[in-house]
Amino acid sequence: MPMIAASPPSRTRRGRRAHSLLALGAALLAGLPLPRAAHAQASDYPNKPVRFVVSSAAGGVVDIRARRFGQRLSELLRQPVIVDNKPGASTTIGAEFVARSAPDGYTALFGGNTETVWVNALEMAARYDPAKDLVPVAQFTLGYPVLVVHAGMGPKTLQELVEWARARPGQLSCGTAGHGSGQHFVCEMLARAANIRLQTVPYKGTGPMLQDTAAGQVHVSIGFLAEVDRQYITPGRVIALGVLGPRRLSARFPDLPTMAELGYPNFELLSWTGLFVPAGTPPAVISRLNTEIRKVVQEPEFATWLGQTGSDVVTPTTEQFRDFVRTEMVRWKARADEYGIKAEK
Repeated sequence: MPMIAASPPSRTRRGRRAHSLLALGAALLAGLPLPRAAHAQASDYPNKPVRFVVSSAAGGVVDIRARRFGQRLSELLRQPVIVDNKPGASTTIGAEFVARSAPDGYTALFGGNTETVWVNALEMAARYDPAKDLVPVAQFTLGYPVLVVHAGMGPKTLQELVEWARARPGQLSCGTAGHGSGQHFVCEMLARAANIRLQTVPYKGTGPMLQDTAAGQVHVSIGFLAEVDRQYITPGRVIALGVLGPRRLSARFPDLPTMAELGYPNFELLSWTGLFVPAGTPPAVISRLNTEIRKVVQEPEFATWLGQTGSDVVTPTTEQFRDFVRTEMVRWKARADEYGIKAEK
C-alpha cells in the first residue's frame, strides 16, 4: 500500500503560529495577562517541595524560625518545605542564589534586614539588586534585640556602663557580627547617644560574638532572646541592660526597660524576617504564599512561641511589606551615610 506523505504546514498555519508567538512575547513585555496555558504552573502551585534558603549558618535565630515556620507551612501547602543554609559573604551568597533561581515560587529567601536593607545601605558589592531582583512576599516577625554586658565587668545598668566608659575613654569594646552588621550600627549609635568612645570588634556571626561577650573578651554586644536568654542571661554569664525596641519584652523580661525609658530615644534596631522570591514569580504564586503564611502567624501557638524568643507577629499584605522594606532601605542608607559606614572593599 503506498504511503501517503504528510502535507507540510500551510503558510496560513505557519502564519498563525508566528502571530501567536509574537503576541505572547508582546504580552510579556507589556505586562498584559497571559493565556490560560501560561498560568497553568501557577494554578496548581505547589506540586513539589518548596525550598527556603537561609543566608546564615544552622542554629542561628533565623534558621530556628525558618525550620519551625517551614514545618507548619508544609502542612498547609501539602508539600515539604526544605530549609537550605547557604551562609557566607555577609549573607549575600544565599540571597544571590535565590535572586538567580527560577521565578516559580519553589525557591524563596527566608531572610530580613541583612540581605536587603544592609546590602543597599552599605552599597555592598553584591551580585544582585535587592530592590529589583527580590520580590517581598510576606513579613511575619518583628524582633527586638537586647543590649548585654559581660557579667564580670562590673556595670549592672546602662548608666553604670556609660560611667565606666567615660572614665576609660576608648577602652569599651563592642562586639559586632561583622562590619556593617546591625550590631555595628548599634555600637555607633551607643557611642553617639551616650557621648562615649568605644572600639568595635567584628566577628563572623553572632555565635562567636556572644560567646566572647560571655567570656569577657568583649564588653558589650546585642542579641535576641532566642540566642542569649537560656544560654547566657539565665545562667548569669551576661547581664541584659535594655531592649532595643518600642516596648518591653513582657513574655520573658517584663522588668527590663527599653532604651527610650533609660533616656535614649530613637535607639531601636527592629530586626524582622520575611519571605522573598525571585523577580518574575507569578502573582498567583505570591498571593498563595502570602495567604498561607498569614494563617501560620495568626495561630496562637506560633505567636506565643515567637513572643518567648523576643519577637512579635506581624501580618502585612504583600504591598505593605514591600513599602516597609523600601522605607527601611531609605532610613538605614541615611544612617550609614551619617555614620560613614560603608562595605569593606
